[in-house]
Amino acid sequence: MKKKAFFAVVCVIMCAVMCLALVGCKENYKQDAVETDFNGIDNVVSNGGLAVKAGKYLYFINGYAGQDGLNEFGKVVKGAIMRVELDASGVPVTSTLKTIVPKNVYNTNADIGIVVSGEYIYYTTPSIDQDGSGNAKTSEMDLMRTRLDGTGTQVIAEFKDYTPVYRVCGDYIAYVNSDSELHVIDLNSKKFNDSLVDKELVAYTFADYADNANAMQNTVFYTKAAENSYATNNTVWAYRAGGSPVKAIDGLSSYPAASLAHPGGYSITLLDSYFVGGEGIRLVYTKTDSGSNTKSKGVYAYDFTDGFAFDSAKEVRYTTGITYTGIKYIDADNILAIDSDSVDYLRKNAEGKWVTDVVIEGSSVSVADVAVNDGVVTVYYTVSNALYKIDVLESDGNGAYNVKINSAVSLYGTTYNTTWQKLDKVLGCIYFFNSDVKDNTYYLDLNKVQPHNSNSQTASQLGKFSNDDNIAMLESATEE
Repeated sequence: MKKKAFFAVVCVIMCAVMCLALVGCKENYKQDAVETDFNGIDNVVSNGGLAVKAGKYLYFINGYAGQDGLNEFGKVVKGAIMRVELDASGVPVTSTLKTIVPKNVYNTNADIGIVVSGEYIYYTTPSIDQDGSGNAKTSEMDLMRTRLDGTGTQVIAEFKDYTPVYRVCGDYIAYVNSDSELHVIDLNSKKFNDSLVDKELVAYTFADYADNANAMQNTVFYTKAAENSYATNNTVWAYRAGGSPVKAIDGLSSYPAASLAHPGGYSITLLDSYFVGGEGIRLVYTKTDSGSNTKSKGVYAYDFTDGFAFDSAKEVRYTTGITYTGIKYIDADNILAIDSDSVDYLRKNAEGKWVTDVVIEGSSVSVADVAVNDGVVTVYYTVSNALYKIDVLESDGNGAYNVKINSAVSLYGTTYNTTWQKLDKVLGCIYFFNSDVKDNTYYLDLNKVQPHNSNSQTASQLGKFSNDDNIAMLESATEE
C-alpha cells in the first residue's frame, strides 16, 4: 500500500511538472489597448498583403524577419504589425507609428499577408512550440488574430507547415490544406471549431478581398475529378462558409448534349473569381474538350448568385483557342488579360464578338495594379523587380476604349526582397521590404515620382528598425 501511495504521489508530481512545462511554452498576449478610432474601419483597401488600409489607418508588416526571427510576444519589432495614420492624399504620417501586434508575422505564400475583417486583423506566425531538444518548431505555423487596437490576441489554428491557404469569411475562416481538403473554422465557437467541408480537391480559387461589402465574399470555388475515373470531364463546386457545397458546373451534364464539342464533355480549369455588384460573383475559367481539335478551348466566365444555378446559355466566351493566366477587369465589357509574355486588351467589337489587341509585350511581366483615372487606363507592372507604369487605353466617352499606348515610365528600380511579399500598392503609394536596408519596410509616394528622374524614386522608411538592425547598420557603416 505504501508503494502504491508513493507511486501515486510521484505520478501527481510528474503530471504537475508536465503541465507547468506546457504552460511555459504558451505566451501571455495581454497588452494595453492602443487608442483607436473604429469609425469607418470597415472601409478596407488592398486587403491580404503587406499593407492594408482600414479606416484612417494603414496596418503593415514591419519588415521581413524570416521564419527564425525573434517571436516572443511583446518583444518583437521586426516582423511585427504596426500602424500609421494616413493623410488626406493617402500618404503615411510616420509620426503616428504604433505597434499593434508584437509578433513575427511570416508565411511562404506571396498571396498571404495580413487581413483586416471586422474589428480584427488576421495573420500567420511561426509556432513557438518546442521539440524534444527545446528548439522552436518554426517550420510549423499558427493562424492568429488580434483586435485592431492591439488587444484580444488569440490563436485560431495550428498547422504542421505553411501550406494551408486561408480566407477570412465574416464569422468563418475557410482554408485548403496540403491534403487537398477544404475546411471551415467557426470564429464564433469558443474553441474555434474546425470542420471538414470536402476532400480530394484538384484546384481552388478564392476571390481577392472586396474593398466594399459583397454578399458572396464568403465563397470558394473548387474543382473535383469526375466520379468515373475514365471520364474526361470534371466538376466545379461552390461553397459559402457556413453552408454546404454545391455542384455549380458539371463539365458533362450541365450542358445540353447537342451543344457539346465532344461527347466526353469539358475539362474546366479555374482562373479566378471576382465580385459583381453587391450580390454576385463571377467565375473565370478555361475550358477544353478531349476532341482532336479541342474546339471549346478558350477563356470563359459565368456570373453566379446565391444558390449557384448555372445556365449554359448565359456562359460568356472571351477567347477561342487562346488561354491566359490572369484577368483584370476594367468593366464587364473591357478586360486586360495577362499571359507569360504579354498583356492583351479584350473587348467586344461592333458585331458583339470578343477581340484582342496586345498593349504590353515582354517576358515575365507581372501586373501589380490597373487604375482608371479621367478615362485613362494605366497599368502598373514589374519586370525583373523593377516597377513601371504605362497608359494603354483611353475612353471614347461611350463606354468603350481606344488603344493609346504611351512610353513606359520607370517608377522604382532598386531591388527589394521578394522572398515572401511582393510590391504592394495601396492608393498612391507602394510598400515593400527594402533589401538594401535589412529588409525593413519602406514606401514610395508615386505622386512624387517624375518621369526620367531617378532622384525622385527615393523611398522612405515606414516602420521602426530593430536594435539588431541598428547595430548591424552601424557596424557596416564603420567598416566602410
